[in-house]
Amino acid sequence: MRWLALAALVVLVPCTMAATGWRDVRELLHAREWRPVDVAMAQTVDYDGADVRLASVDVLPFEAGLPADRTFVRTRLALVPGAAGAQWNDCTLKLIDSTGRSWSAIDTVPDLLQRALAKPGESPGAACDGLAVSAAKPGVPLAIDGYYLVPRAVAAQLQLTVSTRGGRPHYLRFARGATP
Repeated sequence: MRWLALAALVVLVPCTMAATGWRDVRELLHAREWRPVDVAMAQTVDYDGADVRLASVDVLPFEAGLPADRTFVRTRLALVPGAAGAQWNDCTLKLIDSTGRSWSAIDTVPDLLQRALAKPGESPGAACDGLAVSAAKPGVPLAIDGYYLVPRAVAAQLQLTVSTRGGRPHYLRFARGATP
């Protein structure tokens, strides 16, 4: 009888751990970027219920009074939601250089910086969050802007990555120099 109880434990303990740990594994998959989806220059790709294209990468030119070793970069995504109420929760925008260093988008962007990087006649873009995308109408283009403070020396070599909770473990990795 003891052997039967031990055999049951040997089977039941791993099964219990697998059953309770499955939710943690699923959560881990949605928390990390594991599988890149490489996006070529000027290509539109479907990601998490929206058509996404990198519209521009703009670097603030050096001006007197600004630090010589750093600059601001703005990335603009052209996004077309595919369905009403599409969610882009936990949206992450990052710039990555060739050595793997990364810079996340700034949460609070001063109006002066937005105006300095805006092109003439261009409407302001929204931040990459679930509210901006879920409020957008299906099929109506939406501009998503990300602002970063990066070393000036690597500004031309940076690569944009985009991910959302619903899209992970996949994430978009735009080609370097992928600006039209």
